Amino acid sequence: MDDAWLALTELMDASPLEPLFYGLAIAACLYTLLCIFSLRRFAPAGSRAPALDAPGITVLKPLYGAEQGLYDHLTSFCRQDYSGPVQIVFGVQNPDDPAAIVARKIVNALRAGRIEGAPAGMTAELLIDPARHGANGKVSNLINMSRRIEHDMVVLADSDILVAPDYLSRLACALAQPGVGLVTCLYRGAPKAGVWSRLGAMWVDYGFLPNVVTGVKLKMANPCIGATTALQRATLDAAGGFPAIKDQLADDYALGEAVRKLGLKVVLADFAVSHAHGETSLSQLWRREMRWARTIRSLDFFGYAGMAVTFPLAWSLFAMLAGGFEPAGVILTFAALLCRLALQDEVDRRFVGVPHALWLSPLRDLLSFAVFVASFFPGQVHWRGQDFSMGANGVMTPVEVEVEAREAEVA
Repeated sequence: MDDAWLALTELMDASPLEPLFYGLAIAACLYTLLCIFSLRRFAPAGSRAPALDAPGITVLKPLYGAEQGLYDHLTSFCRQDYSGPVQIVFGVQNPDDPAAIVARKIVNALRAGRIEGAPAGMTAELLIDPARHGANGKVSNLINMSRRIEHDMVVLADSDILVAPDYLSRLACALAQPGVGLVTCLYRGAPKAGVWSRLGAMWVDYGFLPNVVTGVKLKMANPCIGATTALQRATLDAAGGFPAIKDQLADDYALGEAVRKLGLKVVLADFAVSHAHGETSLSQLWRREMRWARTIRSLDFFGYAGMAVTFPLAWSLFAMLAGGFEPAGVILTFAALLCRLALQDEVDRRFVGVPHALWLSPLRDLLSFAVFVASFFPGQVHWRGQDFSMGANGVMTPVEVEVEAREAEVA
């Protein structure tokens, strides 16, 4: 171990990497300060609009597996303070999926009036349909569920999010603004299973969320976030419907792009939902974050590479090592840590959520850097118990399909 450390130190001393690391660390510190400024000035498209006639809403909830807290997550969509008619469609593709048991329990409770806070005009149903329409299982589920849509406004929401009682009313108000074709919203992490889930939630809170806000503020990002997307049924049809994105891993991004091509705006609502994290091991956390990272990289390589400026602590540590622990490197590392902690505090004050322990912040930052570096190496993504390879523009192909195709060519 001592020999390896000595060799690494000698390599740093013998190379021109020191000024590069210093430059990247300083740039990353400045970017972190920009994120703090952007969060303070962030003013999303107003969901707090004047009162309007409440349109009918269909909520599509594709399900896969009974993750921890699923019953509470799904019932939060039933406890809505909304005066218009609401239809909730739960969908699974496998009749043995344990999520079906949870959904059926909620459907029966809603029909019996046993869910406190549910509006009188709300209905719910469970659709079980094994039909497969493309590589993306979630979108296949949505294609099946779309036949049950009854209302003009459609809300797509992941199964692992928790929402407030004014969720639907605020989405409806935001979507009613002139020129808006789709409304999406940010989310904060909600850890459910110990330190690994807490680290996963911290990536969302102090990595994903401030980067999205800063990108929007600089007009360099046009996010469409899968946790929530709301649009008119006519807009969905005009964009090609769900079949148009059936092979996209980043189906949310693809849907947003399709809506923009119609000349309509995709906007962020002025609130964040809670996104549950149930990772129980480093391997689970790593697979999930590598899927996100490789998906983003496949959609915008150069934009993703620019995320190098989001890791002040890692670069400052490299600079300190390359400089032989000179005072300048030590001061820069301390400054980088302060910048990241200040960003963490700003997110916690700006958005409702669970604050995380400050001592975990350095570990989270270094883990994020490791994921970033590893994502540039060839590899697959793991999703819903299956491995996929990533093609151009985010198109996904099951690994076994590729193997079968190669074997057919050889034969």
